[in-house]
Amino acid sequence: MNRFIVVITNRRNLIICIVAILFVVLSALFIAALDFPKVIETDNSQAKTILSPENENALLKDVLSSIVPSGNNVLFENSIRGVGDQNIKSDLTNVSPAEILNKGKNLAYIFVYSDEEYLRPIYSNTWNQSYYQGWLYLPRKIISARHSLFTYVGGVSNTFDMEGELGFFPNITIDNQNYVNFLIYNFDLQNVIQLGNQIVISGTPVKKGVQVISIKIDDVAIQTNEKEYISVQLCTPTGFEIDFQNIQFAKGSKNEDYGPVKESLNETNNDIIDNNIVDVNKQNIVLRQELTHFISDSSKPLYFQYNGGYQTSSVLSTDIDLEEATKFSSDIKFSILYENQKYISPVFHPQWRDNYDREWCYIPRKMYINMKKLFVLPSNKDVAYDLCCELGFFEKYSDIGKDQVGLLINNFTVSDVSMFEDNILVTGTPSRAGMQIVSISKPNLTKYKEYAVRLVTKDLCEFDADVIKN
Repeated sequence: MNRFIVVITNRRNLIICIVAILFVVLSALFIAALDFPKVIETDNSQAKTILSPENENALLKDVLSSIVPSGNNVLFENSIRGVGDQNIKSDLTNVSPAEILNKGKNLAYIFVYSDEEYLRPIYSNTWNQSYYQGWLYLPRKIISARHSLFTYVGGVSNTFDMEGELGFFPNITIDNQNYVNFLIYNFDLQNVIQLGNQIVISGTPVKKGVQVISIKIDDVAIQTNEKEYISVQLCTPTGFEIDFQNIQFAKGSKNEDYGPVKESLNETNNDIIDNNIVDVNKQNIVLRQELTHFISDSSKPLYFQYNGGYQTSSVLSTDIDLEEATKFSSDIKFSILYENQKYISPVFHPQWRDNYDREWCYIPRKMYINMKKLFVLPSNKDVAYDLCCELGFFEKYSDIGKDQVGLLINNFTVSDVSMFEDNILVTGTPSRAGMQIVSISKPNLTKYKEYAVRLVTKDLCEFDADVIKN
């Protein structure tokens, strides 16, 4: 085999080769330094191309317009978790949960998913990434925040929307053809019992956790009525209702796809966009700032924590024996400053949009306060007013004295107030409607710097909690 060896013997040729090599290297470096379109790496390892100022402008306006309704009507949740303009909820139950627990039949169930340490998100950046599916729509965020019980219905798209709106991604397969499936937050399940067209899921409320359970459809005996509805109730061991959901359920029938809600602000009523700003980049700065009044600018999720995301206290993290606490507690006198057992909190009030810059539309905050039933009213009247308005509560109530502490309680009727060490036990009955403001005397609260106020059912289940700070 012949081998060829090239030997450069001429100095001039050697110099030309070196110059050529240097030219190639320098050209490569120059090209690499050019400002071609770049790719941004996000925290969730997804890549997206940088938007032009015009495209970013359109995107920001779309996101903002997808959050709040454009109309001036006060909106409420209807009986099937839709959004309506009337505060009427039809009760589809015929017998009490206590009667179902005593007379109904037990349904076998299996755990498809369970995580005892799970914390519900009050914000997920997946919501604003999927704003076009209605995942940022404020009335729906409030409705989901108010419930601990959810039912899987329909096909894959329904499951994707339900889990996406909740920020819950368990990576499991749901069989809706052969099973009826329930997602339950913050609950220690004990039994599932059916009587007629009602199912009661009984157990004890807890501070965290999530589970998905499945029941064979063939085990669920349904007495079909005109609307083919079944009422599912989440209850304490003796039948105090914690949550409920009315669903359409008929063997072999097509499940209804409620679909996402998408509404836009009227341009003429959109105070959050200054149309006088001509420069697109400057307008984008304003829009990004405005958006922070509605959603978090964090790429990481924010979670609801029982000891408070806004009222943090170690006293709320301590578990107590409610039976012992009730047995050895001393009664405290309380006064009712406001009571309306028919009051229903709205899921949208136009004043929220008008006062967006006071965070009345801030989704993490709206999620947090709508996951709660009990609020210790701040002593500062302006701060207390803001809290009431954020809840959509604009009713007048008697003044809270300087020597009193006010408690605002939603969907719960108070019967007794007592004290055990650094715990205030507010005992009563949960309900689907109602608002109370009660006051207790401050002279009773001098021994400790902080008191845990615990909302307790009559069968000694802790329903919610807040903290009094001296």
